[in-house]
Amino acid sequence: MVNETTIIIRNRNDKDKSIKDAIFAFSGGRKSLLIKGEGDEISTAVEVAEILKSRMYPRIEIASVSLGSRPFFDNRKRGYYNKNTKVNRKKIDIISNIEITLQTKSMI
Repeated sequence: MVNETTIIIRNRNDKDKSIKDAIFAFSGGRKSLLIKGEGDEISTAVEVAEILKSRMYPRIEIASVSLGSRPFFDNRKRGYYNKNTKVNRKKIDIISNIEITLQTKSMI
């Protein structure tokens, strides 16, 4: 979408800031907003979307929800990774993610 703004939730403390950013985006004329969260922050992303939807009820709707996953890379433990260990060789860590698109309803 042309008028899309993205808010990425990185930790639980971003919740209030994300809500304020979303309100400012919609007040500034944005028609849609994308909220992203990964891992433990999926619940925070859903909570932000529901708060925005309930407080701006007649204007905001959830347009789409996308769930997915990606490989997880821990850069801090990269040096300690032993490629010869059978357990580590076959283990693939993944992290789940969510993308929630909010948009304003057309009042036609």
